[in-house]
Amino acid sequence: MKSLISIITLLMLNLIAFGQGVNFEHITFDEALAKAKAENKLVFMDCYTSWCGPCKYMTETIFPQEKAGEFFNPKFVCVKFDMEKGEGKELADKFEVHAYPTFIVFRPDGTIQHRVVGSDNLETFIQRIERGLNEKTSLPYLSDRYERGKMNKQELMTYKEILSEAGEDEKAGKVYKE
Repeated sequence: MKSLISIITLLMLNLIAFGQGVNFEHITFDEALAKAKAENKLVFMDCYTSWCGPCKYMTETIFPQEKAGEFFNPKFVCVKFDMEKGEGKELADKFEVHAYPTFIVFRPDGTIQHRVVGSDNLETFIQRIERGLNEKTSLPYLSDRYERGKMNKQELMTYKEILSEAGEDEKAGKVYKE
């Protein structure tokens, strides 16, 4: 009887733990893209280093929250890579990750949908990611419109904010001057 109660207790704890926080999968980047395609999701990649304080804050404080899991898990295949080890080194070079933490949202074809640099509280962080889910406020869309010279003042301000959030301060300054 004690073993039955122990088993039931363990199962209940697993169910509770499963429903909370962001589910970061321990798979390669290519596996994440394939899984995202199969599940009709995007890929959310946490680019971190072991020495980065804001990275640790996100890992220990933000991502374990139930509300974070409720937002990220249904929309994304979530992965994280140490940018100084293993596959992370290659990804850092390929996607020009120079500041930590950097968070990149990828389409299943491997193209970047959005990029956000820096830690934040959960609500603001989710808002920053959501902006990238809206095509008209995503970094690639705004960059394309900017390059074609088709932006009004409001779009320029939005683009400047998105560039700042992506850690592209020099380009953000240029857009701000416009």
